[in-house]
Order: sequence, then C-alpha cells, then structure tokens
Amino acid sequence: MTLHNPITRSLARPLTTKSFQNTATVTGATVSQKRHLSSSSWEGSSGSKDLTRATALVYSEYGRPTEVLKVLKHTLTPPGEDAVQVQFLASPINPADINQIEGVYPLKPPMTTHLYSPPSTTTTTSSSDPTHPPVAVGGNEGVAKVTKVGSKASSHFKVGDWVVMGSAGLGTWRSHGNFLAKDLTKVRTVEKMTEGGDSSSLDVVQLATLTVNPCTAYRMLRDFRTLSPGDYVIQNGANSGVGEAVIQLAKPLGVKTINIIRNRPGHEKVAERLTKLGATHILTDDQLGKLETKELVKSWTKGHEVKLAFNCVGGKPTTEMARLLSKNGHLVTYGAMSRQPLILPASLQIFKNVHASGFWLSAWNDSHSSAERQEMIDCVVEVMKKGQFEEVECMRNQWNITATDVGVLEERLRDAVGRAASGGHGKQVFMME
Repeated sequence: MTLHNPITRSLARPLTTKSFQNTATVTGATVSQKRHLSSSSWEGSSGSKDLTRATALVYSEYGRPTEVLKVLKHTLTPPGEDAVQVQFLASPINPADINQIEGVYPLKPPMTTHLYSPPSTTTTTSSSDPTHPPVAVGGNEGVAKVTKVGSKASSHFKVGDWVVMGSAGLGTWRSHGNFLAKDLTKVRTVEKMTEGGDSSSLDVVQLATLTVNPCTAYRMLRDFRTLSPGDYVIQNGANSGVGEAVIQLAKPLGVKTINIIRNRPGHEKVAERLTKLGATHILTDDQLGKLETKELVKSWTKGHEVKLAFNCVGGKPTTEMARLLSKNGHLVTYGAMSRQPLILPASLQIFKNVHASGFWLSAWNDSHSSAERQEMIDCVVEVMKKGQFEEVECMRNQWNITATDVGVLEERLRDAVGRAASGGHGKQVFMME
C-alpha cells in the first residue's frame, strides 16, 4: 500500500528545538509532555500571509496514546500545484486510531520529519536529531474545509468545499493540512451550499464520521450478495458503529436485519435503541446455538433467505450465527473483538455452500478509483439527507485552533483520547474551532 505524504512540496517550519523533552504530571500520572510554547514562537515564524499556523496531535513512537501523543505547532506553506490546503472542522477518535498509535494495527502511517522542515527548502531535518524525531499525525477520519487550492487541483476543488479523506493513514487530528487532491473526496460544494442544497442540512459530526463505519456497512451490503426487498442479513456486534450503520442502510433497501447483541446488564436499552434505528429482530448471544432459536428465525423469515452474515466478534458465537445462513449464504468478517478464532464447519461449506470472506475498507479504497469512492460517499450522504440515518451520539471535545498555550490544549486532547481508549464514555470527537 502506498501512503502519500500529506504535505508534499509544502513543508513546515520548526518552532522549537525542545519539542519532545521534559516530563510533566497530567491528571495524576507522569507522562511525556512537550515544553509549553509561548505565542511569540508562532509569531516569529509566520511573517508571511501565505503561511498558515497549524497544530497537530502527533506521536514519535508507539505506545499508550495518553503517553506518546504530543501537540506540535508548525507552519504550513501554500499547497503544491496538485494539492489543496484544508482546515479541519471535526475528527472522531476511532478504535483503529488507538490501535495505530499502540503499533498493533496493520496500517502504520510513515513517521517523517516534514513538519519540522523550513518552507524555503525541500531538505528535511535529520531523523537522528533527538529534538526533532520523525512523527506521524494521529487520526484517519474527519471533515475539513478547503482554504487554498493548487493550480492543477482547481478543476476539482474550490475554496469553501468540504472534503473527507479518500484513504486511511493521512492524519486527521490536526487543525490544518496540505493534501494531494486525489486523496480527498467532496461532501459539500461551495456552489450548492450557497443555494442551500447539497449536504448543508447535515451536522458536521455526521460528515466527520462518514468514511469508516457507514462506508464499511455500505460496501458489505452491496459487494457480496445481491439483495432484494424482503431478504435478510444477520449480524453480531449490532450495536457497534458498523452494526448501527448496517441497520440504517439496509432499511431503505427493504432488507431486513437480525441483530445479535450481548446479554449483559442494560441490554434492554440497547435493544430499544436498535429498534428505533430500524432493526427488524434482535437476539442475544446466549440464544445462539439453541434449537428454539433456529425455529424462531424460520418463523421470522417466512421463507425469505438469510443471504449475508456480518461478523465483528469471532469465536463460537460466530460459528452459531453462520448456521443461521441460508444455502449459498455469505459470511463477511470485518472485525474480531473477542480475539477468538473463527471456525466454519465443513458441513456448512459442503451442504449449504456457505462462503466466507474478510473485508477491510482501507484495502477497498486503495484498489478503487476516486470516482468510485465519490459515488459511495454520495450514496451514503443521500441517505443521511433524507433523514434515514441518525446523528452519531458523541462527546464533542473542543480543539481551539488558535490556542497559544500548547500545554493546556495537549492535556485536553489527550484526555479525550484517553476516554476513547478506556471505553464506556461514548464516541469522542474533536471539534476544531
């Protein structure tokens, strides 16, 4: 997989030679923390109106996010001729983002020194300089507004357009950034926004969380079996982000869903929420593998096929879910939260011709054109515009893009990542203001 440097031909100026030194106590724990920068360190480096002051949440080593993440102030020059500069509006914190920083996710963005490099030269700082270690910008998803456009990108983008990332690993936890035009996908055009059309009615968080969970659900519903109104899909992890997206994207197609959730305290409220989103039927995981459950599913489907099963859990419960597939059914695995192996009995493969595949949206994005990505985004946005997709419930964390006290900003942002990593606090989203 080829990952493109988001600031090609548009390198950033260093603001301090002590960026990754010192330790400080934050919320009762000793963690690595960057030295606080005064506002003068910025003013002295941005004398030209063509330069853009920026902040980014970066890491120079893998580890616990609350310990390795730092806020880096830097300065962006105008974008290259085939690139655009954007100001981020919102960026969510997803499980994959946490895994990436921990170093356990398959896709690892390259760590570079480009954020330190002076704008007057293409020479990069030595990676052996301990005060300027190579860094990667966290985050893979977000929505941004185009603020500057390179000469060759002007046929595709205009200042004021809203965009999302076309692939993973580009780094979205930042106030501003320069990106190649081919790596971005439009979600709002400035012309239609002026007319009050396009996606203007959608909340910024809906657009910021568009490209991972909804697009994964969209592809799985379309790429493995042809679904017709009345057909069924069954899924575990139904209250996950992808699971809820499956429910909402299946409903307009007339496709019905059987949704499996964990039997634990509070599962009644989970079931109530899923029903509100449009879930057809709900099972708890302890019902799987029972004869009465098999008969119950037959009474629900009334001869219609259960064509697809979506798995993000693994282990024995997934094996039992696969037994509920109809002949020629397809099991699609996009996660493995239990970290247990997936076993598909030979009898299902031989006598029911059940197939099994894996799906990873990052791989799909890398193997398909920007036009195909745009078509997918447009289809999902259309569902949202019709009011058929609920806004994501989340905690909004302010990112002051003009903050001069880096220490305060860094603590606030790392606290948000910590809440996301520990779980139980709901979806966390950075709101750039």
